Amino acid sequence: SLSMENKNTALIHHISRLEGQLASIKKELLTPKPDCEKAALTLKAASRSFSTLRMSFVSCFLEQKYLAKKPADDSTYQALLHVINS
Repeated sequence: SLSMENKNTALIHHISRLEGQLASIKKELLTPKPDCEKAALTLKAASRSFSTLRMSFVSCFLEQKYLAKKPADDSTYQALLHVINS
């Protein structure tokens, strides 16, 4: 398991990649003849990236609120993470 500092660094990098994807879409739309297919594919990737980022925050919340009271190998916690990340 990653330390909190490493998890935060990973989340920051994830957010930076997402910002880059959104900036790329914006830049494409500002061109005289935007490639809508290219922008749509980048938007699809950004959407998946945002979903993964959201799941990371839900997992973080569960770790802080649930694991503070339960052991990390608790089967209910593992089942919750599996549902969230599937």
